[in-house]
Amino acid sequence: MKNKIILFLILLLLFSIFLINYSYLQEEEKEGIDYYILANDYLELSEENKLFYVMGLIDMVFFQIYSYDFELYSDITKATDGMNAKQIKAIFDKYIEEHPKKWHFPASLIFNDVIMEIVYEK
Repeated sequence: MKNKIILFLILLLLFSIFLINYSYLQEEEKEGIDYYILANDYLELSEENKLFYVMGLIDMVFFQIYSYDFELYSDITKATDGMNAKQIKAIFDKYIEEHPKKWHFPASLIFNDVIMEIVYEK
């Protein structure tokens, strides 16, 4: 009888754990991929995290363009030849600072504009 009571209490405890709503511990749930880092959010990052973010954007842009438009990829690689991630980050930072009307846009879209400016200004 004592074992049955202990087993019942353990099962009751486990069942109650499954019923607890932990959603208050999470940020607002989002369906699908609908979250972007806005330029406002980017500006709040540390310099190190900004560099990591820009490096990820470089990887994204170069991979996507390489996959879909090799001619544009060639133009981008020529225009950015010799540039490192810190230099591209500095160009990106300057562009954001000079365009405060775009701070509510996703930073990745602004980055694309920056890359196109680099390509077509040369």
